[in-house]
Parts: sequence; structure tokens; C-alpha cells
Amino acid sequence: MTPDKNQKREYSIQEYNPEWPKKFEEIKEILKEVFSNKALSIEHIGSTSILGMKAKPLIDVLVTVERVEPFTSEKEKMISVGYEWGENYIAPDTLIFYKTERNRKTENIHVCIKNSFKAKQFIITRDYLRTHPERAKLYGEIKDRLKKQFPNDYPAYRSGKQDFVDETERLAYAKIVT
Repeated sequence: MTPDKNQKREYSIQEYNPEWPKKFEEIKEILKEVFSNKALSIEHIGSTSILGMKAKPLIDVLVTVERVEPFTSEKEKMISVGYEWGENYIAPDTLIFYKTERNRKTENIHVCIKNSFKAKQFIITRDYLRTHPERAKLYGEIKDRLKKQFPNDYPAYRSGKQDFVDETERLAYAKIVT
């Protein structure tokens, strides 16, 4: 069952942890085995992929595929190693696998069609924040402020940072165009 992203819940923001890229590499090995040649790419995305950036301790991964299909055997394999899954969570024609420990999500595996808007959005925004550390620092400060303001209200936290995220995406796309 797909998680409810609008549910009020506790969350945490942490200083950058050098273990995050290592955890991604572990997840990537599992995904390579599960998706085999159907995975065109496996990328570390989200805040934990930005060196030095504060983030929720949640590893986000993007798996690009030629097309979204039933992935029946892949779903079974992911379930067998502790993941749950849902469809169309972040956009149409997407699949999400997620892992929860002690009632907190620790991993999100986003399966998107190669070159889809959502796949490009993940990569372009990540790459922009990686090359603009001052923007990543400001984003971390906004997260801290929102965590203090909304400690147990994740939807309010998400809503509070959305204008900054949207502006960052516009800056990232503008950089590509120029």
C-alpha cells in the first residue's frame, strides 16, 4: 500500500552523514540484482545525495526503465527483502518501493521512465544543488526552521519548503538552457 504523504507524522532532519552514499551503494547492489537489465540507470537522488547538506535520514534512489510494466517478479523480490510498494505515488507511470524502520521511512526507490519529466527533474535538481553549495546550505537552514516550526507535521514541513524547491528547480532548468 502506498504511504500517505499527507499524513501528519514525526520526522527528523540531520546533519550530512557520510554513511548515506555508502548506504546508497548497498541499495544499488540490491536493485541491480532485482531489476537486472531492466534498470537503465540507478542514481542517488534527494538531499542525502548532496555532500554536506542537512536531510531527513531517508535515502532516495531513482531507477530509470524503458517502460513501467507490472514488474511482478521484481515486486516479489523487493518484498522479500523488506520493501513495500505503490504505484503512481509521485507521478503517473511511476512505481515506488519504500522501506520503513521503527515507523519511519528509511528508503524510497522511485522507478520512472527514462527521460520522463520526473526522472529529469530529480537529476537536474540534484546536480544543481551539488554544484551550488550555497543553495544547498540555505535549503538546510530552511529545513531546520521548518522542523522547529512543525516538529510533528510532515505535510506542513513539505508545504513550507515547496516555494524554495520550485525556485531551485527553475534555477536548475535555467542553468541548463543557458
